[in-house]
Amino acid sequence: DRSEMSVLAGNFFADRASMEGKIAVVTGSASGIGLEFARRCALSFGMTVVMADVDGDALERETNRINAAMMGRAISIRTDVRNRTDAVRLLEVARSASPGRCVDAVLLNAGVGGAGVSVLRGSEADWRWVLDVNLFGVLFGLQVFAPAIAAQERPGLVAVTASDRGLDVGGAPACSAGYATSKHGVIAMCESLEGELASRDLGGRVQLSVLCAGLVNSNLWDDGRAEAQRDAPERRAIASKESKRQIFETMGASVSDTIDEFLDGVARGKFICDSVPGTAQESFSRRAEYIVGGMMPSDRRVKWSKL
Repeated sequence: DRSEMSVLAGNFFADRASMEGKIAVVTGSASGIGLEFARRCALSFGMTVVMADVDGDALERETNRINAAMMGRAISIRTDVRNRTDAVRLLEVARSASPGRCVDAVLLNAGVGGAGVSVLRGSEADWRWVLDVNLFGVLFGLQVFAPAIAAQERPGLVAVTASDRGLDVGGAPACSAGYATSKHGVIAMCESLEGELASRDLGGRVQLSVLCAGLVNSNLWDDGRAEAQRDAPERRAIASKESKRQIFETMGASVSDTIDEFLDGVARGKFICDSVPGTAQESFSRRAEYIVGGMMPSDRRVKWSKL
């Protein structure tokens, strides 16, 4: 039913011709979902991709690899999504790369897992770190890019990486309280933005899509790597767990399959996009069941090994 999809369905990533020569921006693009999406933009769709990440060394390495295959298709800019000024600078870099100063697709993907950031034990500094990256980083990106795309010559895609944890019953053992809180907030933020765009008759200028990925074989498990990117006084001495890595590798969908499913959803104009068909609906149904049934959250919380 096309009434359930964006009016821009079919405009983005339907085929190479729909995106070739256009501009994409990807945050958190030095690894995982963001890196795979950046690669697809450049290598499969012939786009110029502006790659942003807080890990400057990894970002430069991955940008060079893309350019080795498709010279000039990737531009790197170290970005801390916690700073609005970095989002503004990212927009200007992307516009400068486009003859018409248009940004055709942006994926706000940067995020951290926030291992151990719980309600009873999480420090204020740890909570602010998770929310600054996962929630305010998305807010700044939406506030900078959505109005710019709405006002430019041609329509564009604004996409956000949320999580099925933002649809499911929150908290441990499936994820930390900080992560669940941030992802529920991101989905609510995007729902709100969709309404704001619709009320201004801008649904035909901006397609909004939200990737609610389930478990993906990315490096979100690597808590030590995430902590290394924090400001020195706030870093926690957390070692990356081998058991957690194994769960991600054995149970998680590949980043390639995740992007396949995501791009299919985008091309079809979907608002909520899956990493595996049915994951988002299954996650939300657990939350809906406990609310509608008058139960406790734990009655429908996922029962699996603690990460």
